[in-house]
Amino acid sequence: MNKKLFLTAAAIPVALIVPTVAGAAETVSVTGENIVNATLKVEKLPNDTIVNAYQWYYLEEITGEEGSTNKPISGATSISLKVPVEAAGKSIFVEATTTDGKKFKSAPRTIQPLELDITIPTLEGQSSGFVAPGETVKVAGITVTDKNGAKLQSDQITYSYQWFYKLGDNSFTIIEGAAGSTYTIPKDAIEKDIKNIAVTVKAKVGLSFAESKLSDTITVSKQPTDTLTKEIKALLVNDNKYNVSSLAEFSAKVAELEKNYQSLSAAAKGNVSNYDVLKRALADVELITKLNEKWSKIETSNEKEIKELEEAYNKLDLLQRSLDVDETLYTSIKNLLNEPNDLEEIKEVRKLNQAIINLLSYENSLVKYVASDVDSLQASVKTIEADIEKLSQSYRAAVQNQAILSEAKSDIKKVEQFIKSFDKLATNSTPNKQVTTAKSIRTAYEKLTYKQLKLVPDVYVQRLTTAERAEESQIINLNNVIDSYISDDVYPFNPSAGSWQSHVNNVNQMIKEYKSLTKASAAQIIGYDSLVTLQKDLKAAEKVIKDMDAYQKLSATTGVTESKLNSSYTSTLKAYNNLTNLQQSLVYNAEEFLLNTPKISVDGNGKVPTDKAAAEALKADIAKFADVTKYSFNQLETAVNTASDSYKKLSSAARKYVTNYYLLTAANKDITGVKSFYKKIQTAREETDAAKKAKKIETVQKAYAKLPANQQHLAKEQYEALLKNQNIDENASKITQLNNDIATIVSNNLYVVTIERIKNLSTQYSSLSSSEKKLITNYDILKTALADVKKVESFMKTYEKSFASNPSTVIKAYEKLTSKQVSLIDAGTRQLIIDKQKGQQQTNENALSLIESINSLLVKGEYINGLQEKVSEIRKAYDALSDADKKVVKNYSKLTQAEGDLKKVEEVHAIYEPAGSSNDAARKAWQTAYGKLSKRLELLYTNMYPTEQ
Repeated sequence: MNKKLFLTAAAIPVALIVPTVAGAAETVSVTGENIVNATLKVEKLPNDTIVNAYQWYYLEEITGEEGSTNKPISGATSISLKVPVEAAGKSIFVEATTTDGKKFKSAPRTIQPLELDITIPTLEGQSSGFVAPGETVKVAGITVTDKNGAKLQSDQITYSYQWFYKLGDNSFTIIEGAAGSTYTIPKDAIEKDIKNIAVTVKAKVGLSFAESKLSDTITVSKQPTDTLTKEIKALLVNDNKYNVSSLAEFSAKVAELEKNYQSLSAAAKGNVSNYDVLKRALADVELITKLNEKWSKIETSNEKEIKELEEAYNKLDLLQRSLDVDETLYTSIKNLLNEPNDLEEIKEVRKLNQAIINLLSYENSLVKYVASDVDSLQASVKTIEADIEKLSQSYRAAVQNQAILSEAKSDIKKVEQFIKSFDKLATNSTPNKQVTTAKSIRTAYEKLTYKQLKLVPDVYVQRLTTAERAEESQIINLNNVIDSYISDDVYPFNPSAGSWQSHVNNVNQMIKEYKSLTKASAAQIIGYDSLVTLQKDLKAAEKVIKDMDAYQKLSATTGVTESKLNSSYTSTLKAYNNLTNLQQSLVYNAEEFLLNTPKISVDGNGKVPTDKAAAEALKADIAKFADVTKYSFNQLETAVNTASDSYKKLSSAARKYVTNYYLLTAANKDITGVKSFYKKIQTAREETDAAKKAKKIETVQKAYAKLPANQQHLAKEQYEALLKNQNIDENASKITQLNNDIATIVSNNLYVVTIERIKNLSTQYSSLSSSEKKLITNYDILKTALADVKKVESFMKTYEKSFASNPSTVIKAYEKLTSKQVSLIDAGTRQLIIDKQKGQQQTNENALSLIESINSLLVKGEYINGLQEKVSEIRKAYDALSDADKKVVKNYSKLTQAEGDLKKVEEVHAIYEPAGSSNDAARKAWQTAYGKLSKRLELLYTNMYPTEQ
């Protein structure tokens, strides 16, 4: 032991200086214990003093510039003092100073010296008296006290340590460099014979020391970890087999070892070199336990759960399977397995394949369902689907042509949606609404495929047709009524004061009905433009009728001046003359008005002009202009010119006698109007371009219709001559023919013409003018046909490109065509597509047989004997199938799995090294590879290479 560490400081001599205070031996009293950390306090002061400063001193002389004095205690300037550690064994007193500089001292008090005591240390970081190399041991359990009663504080104690190891029987020697509160056992401690470890601790407080006795020894040993390592090793028989006789016992054992391992320190755990074996064992026990629990809960009828359990077991390696003692779990699973190789299911699959094909029939190069309506087809589909559900999971996938079922369900849904659309078609709706609703239903109807169309009951087609014709009677009735009101030259009805309003109401009602018609129906109304003209003419005539009635009433009124009566007559006659011929024919009171001309007196102020006779003769000539229908244009123009010249020659006095001058003015206006109209006729005559000429003649016709009646009469000869000499409009008949031709391209929702014919009709339509195109009321039929042609031409490109190489693509596109679109494809092409479709839909015996063969590779989860030869045979048969047939073999993955398993077994066989071989590494490599085989592959290996173990 190093004795230097246990030296005690020599006592320091102290000079005691007794304070002298004039007049008294003690002027200040102090209370408190005379021990370290106790508190001393001034308790009593002299009377009549005011102390403002304190200083505590050691009774120890020190020499300074002012001579000898006692040593002040640093920082001790308060009324009380906590005795410092340094005061142990010394005497101390306090000095109090008043405000006037007087000093008073206490008697000295001697502080008890420190006599330290320290307990024997204990050690942490060891278990049961053992510690492993690499572990860290820590000093603990140290308590330091003062025998004289001082209350020591932890920050006043300073510790030092020294570690020892046993040398010989009862001797210890220091461990160099081991002087801390902790000590890490060297990794090579056992090799260096450092086996029994102890420690001593020194405590220092001020100048006092205390040293502990040697702690109990702890032994450096690998015994706990060596034991655990050995026990873990004993879990294995070899790398591929646990040492297990009962899963429950083995599970308890690994749980105990895990508990022991976790109780070790981190350093000790590092000495357990084979913990990965224990960790693997724990995981494997948990896995096998869960599989056992799953098996105990499984329902024997639940094919899916059984298969999942079998697949999970088949993933276990040889080591994991050794926990399945006596292969109890494996045998249980195997007994539950029922591979899908039942002949009855194959028979049912074949039956269902035929039932699906029998849903369809073929006639006239078109495909339709055998069922005549949605309900019948729905029942057949549900029956087939229910029978498929009865099959095992594997065999459901073997049922062919399920696409036909899917398409049938889709067709059922679309037809049901179409039938549902009839809910909007109320029979009590207006004809207009029925036709509009029918149009949207017709659009949906035409989008149906041929198969869908054939599922629609006839009653719905009849309802649709009836709704589409809802406006027919309305059209016929309206045309008849319009015909009774319209004619070329004169209206064919004779209005009167009593019937006038009824005619006006009738015309207004006809126009209202026309506007309520759909566009297609309105196009069938003949003479609507003339009806609108009649409405306008009635309004124009009505105004004149009212003016004439007003004149007649005025003429019968006494006291009306001649000038007012004449003014009323003249303005009314002017308005009448401005009416067209048709408008005048509506003025039922015209004749009475014209016969009631006003009498006009001339006041010459008693003077009679010399040319009065000439004036009266001119008046008689002008009176003839009241009826211009007795004149031709040239005759009237000559007569008007003559009359105008005669009027100009009259004196102003004589002109007053020409009281019907307004007739001359009106005739002049008619001449002017006709001449202006003649210019339009001349322009039309001179046009050489046929199309432009027709357009200009149309302009002339419109202008003629607006001419007043007198002007129409005067211009009629030239007008009729223009119309008589115009070229015959050949387009009129062509337009009618084109309209009729378009209407006949569809029958029973199928086109009855070729694509070329539709394109030809489109070309004819395109050549028409915009106004002529408006006359083609069946354009919607042509428009739809052109869209269908485009679809069919696009399909035919797909057909030409892919039918030989990829018929499935063509068939799929063909199924999407509507019935009308299909009818545009020639029957020969349709038949080729249908034949190919039927060929793909035939039940494939080779594919079904192959399914049976593949299923037979496994019996109760184990491969059959002669697997290699059987797999080779099936592979050759599968490769010979067409792409379409291969898709039927839904269990193909089982074949590839078998091929993969054969390859894995062969790979392990390729590295086989027999037992007893001198090449331990090669033998070990084979054993490792063999141990990774699943149960299925282990049995396959044993079957193929029975001598290799």
